[in-house]
Amino acid sequence: MRSPSLENNARVAAFRIRSQMGLAPDVTVPVGIILGTGWGDTLTLDDAKEVACKELPGFEKLGSLEGHDRKVSMGVLAGRTPAVLLRGRVHLNESHDPDHWKMVRLQTEMLLHLGVKTLVVTCGAGSLQKEVEVGDVVIIDGFVTAFAPPMPLLGGEFVSPEDALDGGALTHAFTQFIPPNANSVKKGGYAMLRGPQFEGRRYDKALLAATGAKAVGMSVLPEACVAALYPDVRVVPFALITNSAFEPHSHEENLRRSKERAPLIGDYLTRVVTTLPRRR
Repeated sequence: MRSPSLENNARVAAFRIRSQMGLAPDVTVPVGIILGTGWGDTLTLDDAKEVACKELPGFEKLGSLEGHDRKVSMGVLAGRTPAVLLRGRVHLNESHDPDHWKMVRLQTEMLLHLGVKTLVVTCGAGSLQKEVEVGDVVIIDGFVTAFAPPMPLLGGEFVSPEDALDGGALTHAFTQFIPPNANSVKKGGYAMLRGPQFEGRRYDKALLAATGAKAVGMSVLPEACVAALYPDVRVVPFALITNSAFEPHSHEENLRRSKERAPLIGDYLTRVVTTLPRRR
């Protein structure tokens, strides 16, 4: 059961987006894409319109974060697929304000109230396995939730984030890889930690790697949990590997590596999104 009050907040934000972009009430946008660290500049929309998140109700307290534009863009991808993009997500770790989690939920739920049925979620992440290298893309096929922070859900919202994953869509995404769109594309599990501190290389990495997961990051799981509240929505999540399993961490270096791969992973993401079978 979804929270009526939070769902109403999402409806209000979606209505503002429609008003700002001149979208009629009966027009829906089938595809939503959340562009995380390093993915923000990978896609260009035709006939694009934009609105800053700060201009939307519910995001009044939103701050800035390097590598995240904090904008909603709407248009047509590659001349064929209507889409709405969130360029730069809100993370759970950005504030100690007790209501901050509501923005984390709102950013996903407002897209769903625009009619999104396929939600593509991207992020930058660290590798947990030797065979997963910097520049690889991991198609996330499951989650390690044991070490994650509390999700933006309320009591009674009993969902599994993996219920939102669509096996057929994940397989389709894997078949669309054509070198050199990344070093390689792999399927694997994703472990979420709250951050903003990076996981320890000596012990944390070993602990998380023992789960069998291939990537670790600070996002994606909240979006999947919120989407799982909507049974007709499928989630297709991707992680771009920006640091190896054993090297020192650097947010600046992760951003640099992401931007370096942006044109290639943009081509790959466009091919996936524009060839996915539509959902109704």
